[in-house]
Amino acid sequence: MMHPFFKTIALLVAVFSPLAFAETQYSPAHSVCVSKAGTDSDLGICDDDELGKQDARLNTAYKRAMSALPAENKRKLQDAQVLWIKFRDADCALHYSLTGGTMDIVNGSGCTLSMTRDRADSLEWFANNGAENEPEEGEMDAW
Repeated sequence: MMHPFFKTIALLVAVFSPLAFAETQYSPAHSVCVSKAGTDSDLGICDDDELGKQDARLNTAYKRAMSALPAENKRKLQDAQVLWIKFRDADCALHYSLTGGTMDIVNGSGCTLSMTRDRADSLEWFANNGAENEPEEGEMDAW
């Protein structure tokens, strides 16, 4: 059985390793929309439409992760998710206001979209791997 300290280290490495998650691409509809966009506002609309898809994916992955994680990690994930939303919203708010021009729409929506996609990837990893180190029934921790 793995010591809790090593579980924590493994979790931190997985969370902060850029290679830990396979990056999901945007939908084909997003690519088509972007290729047809004629203005910065059109690009923002494309990103907003894709954000709806990525946000749904994030919510599904969050629910799956909460189901997969052991009880002691569920609260940690809840806390992390609340902080992540605050960080994403604050960070991307800056992108929406950098130049005062219409390009800010593209920068801001692109920020929100990419961060949401990346977080959905991360949550899918937790959903798929969260119960991996759960002890079998009757198994005792040697530490």
